[in-house]
Amino acid sequence: MNDPTGNGELEQLIDEYRDGKVSRRQFVKVAGGLGVSVAAAGSILAACGSDEAAAPATTAAPATTAAPATTAAPTTTAAPTTTAGPTSGGTLKEGYDLDFSKHDPITTNWYDPAFFAIYEALLTNDPDGNDNHQLATSFTKSADGMEYRFDIDPSGTFHSGKPANAAAVADFLAFFKATSFIATLAAPVASYEAEGDQLVVKMANPWVGTLGPHKTGYFRVLCMDTWNAEGGMESTTYGTELADGTGPFTHEEFVPGSHVLVKRWEDYPGSNTEFFENKGKAYLDAIRWSFIPEASQRAVQLENGDIHTLKGPAPQDVSRLESNSDITVYRFPEWSGYILTLNQDWDEYFSDVRVRKAIAHLIDREAMRDAVFFGDAVADFGPLPPTDKFYDPVVEEMISYNPDAAAALMTEAGWALNGDGIWEKDGTVLSFEFAVQAESINEAVATTASAMMREGGVDAQVNVVDRAVMFEKQATEGKGAAPMTLFYWLWPIPIDVLNLFVNSATIPFPNMSRANVPAIDESMAAWTSAGTLEEGQAAQSAFQVAYCENVPYVPMVTRNAVFAKRNNVHGWQPTLWNLYPYYNDVWIEG
Repeated sequence: MNDPTGNGELEQLIDEYRDGKVSRRQFVKVAGGLGVSVAAAGSILAACGSDEAAAPATTAAPATTAAPATTAAPTTTAAPTTTAGPTSGGTLKEGYDLDFSKHDPITTNWYDPAFFAIYEALLTNDPDGNDNHQLATSFTKSADGMEYRFDIDPSGTFHSGKPANAAAVADFLAFFKATSFIATLAAPVASYEAEGDQLVVKMANPWVGTLGPHKTGYFRVLCMDTWNAEGGMESTTYGTELADGTGPFTHEEFVPGSHVLVKRWEDYPGSNTEFFENKGKAYLDAIRWSFIPEASQRAVQLENGDIHTLKGPAPQDVSRLESNSDITVYRFPEWSGYILTLNQDWDEYFSDVRVRKAIAHLIDREAMRDAVFFGDAVADFGPLPPTDKFYDPVVEEMISYNPDAAAALMTEAGWALNGDGIWEKDGTVLSFEFAVQAESINEAVATTASAMMREGGVDAQVNVVDRAVMFEKQATEGKGAAPMTLFYWLWPIPIDVLNLFVNSATIPFPNMSRANVPAIDESMAAWTSAGTLEEGQAAQSAFQVAYCENVPYVPMVTRNAVFAKRNNVHGWQPTLWNLYPYYNDVWIEG
């Protein structure tokens, strides 16, 4: 690599950056051409400060403060108040940072915000992380932890008018448990049964994590009669042309790559959820979520009033939004992570743990945090985000940015750098496809990671594909899947979803790396049999150590969750404890 010291071109580039003539991303790209590593470029950017022009001198909109490295909910300063009460009508227009997956809890590969409008779960979390009722009106737990009983309103109905009673809820959950790989999130559940107006959940063993999965999007209850009538597992219409839940809005339009539309259910009986203020039908006529693939356009659309609310503005635009008195920004740690999958069916590349460890040592997480996320993220050295209550800091001693250690591991494993500066062994060159879903922040993460790997002799060639192709690149058996992909996971209970990614029982998907590590399987078995928090901590610590010793995936960063709204929108409340806001209380002033 060229020595950048005394480089007049670099000094000129720095001056142009300071003058606002080049963006942060352009700086990193041009600096790379001058021989400056991504890590060094990130350090220069941090020293230079933001490339954003100073915002006009306005009164900043109230914003959430970043949460500390604990699971405590962030504090929020209230948005400007209005003397008018809630009014009905209008369509909420919300910008979204991902393309859409179908509205079917059984067969979807992702759940989007519309799930929180169309469907309801047994329980949910309030803004402080406490249990609140949703479909269940109350519940009890037996003294030995082997049985839970949920009271279900016998008069409840789905959107279709079909009964949404205890029997219907039990039918859905029992079928879901028997057929969906996601149901392994609640593996200790032995059965779901209906007894009168109660759903009875019987356990195979007491488990400290029982309630958590039942609050998530996949466990939101649909009408099995409607689902079966539309073709069940083979349906091409359920979740795309219609859906049948119990939430305050009905499915209307589903256009991948464009938008999703739901409309108010006029017969909604009201909610059991304690923290909702509106106990009746929704105020809004409709909600339209629009996919905005180019991150730089999201804040602009919010500022211009093209949308009312937004998830996932570009990191460089957050400070500008915070300075706008017409907008409120919510920011808190996200239950997520950007990881590299290492498909071990490509055994010539990734079967040797030393190669996997070497790749992990090539990722400069702090530089990625600064260059891509403008500091609005945290480095991940292990599988859990540092904000998780079960996080064990021992991982920080096991996976770190250390190119020298990476080179030593590759040499020990029998690889040598060829004339192109790429590792080679027995005729196999460490050059392969690196698939990434089309979306500007994903692409920035992937490009940055690829550059870091290339500096260390690993040629990960970025291939940008759409959402449908991406899942094929990850889920296809054998070498039909890409050797490496970028995966962004988002889940309110990290350990549960990570179990899906690393457990040998879920090969080939969602165990996208095809990892088969007895120590990891054993730690996950210990987690799903943990009856106390102490047992849960021991199991999760064992998992984190086994993960870092075997590197089934390469952890990189966890970004902050950032939501924003125009201040004429009321009752829209993103929280740390739910992936998306609810829409029961939302209304638009004026």
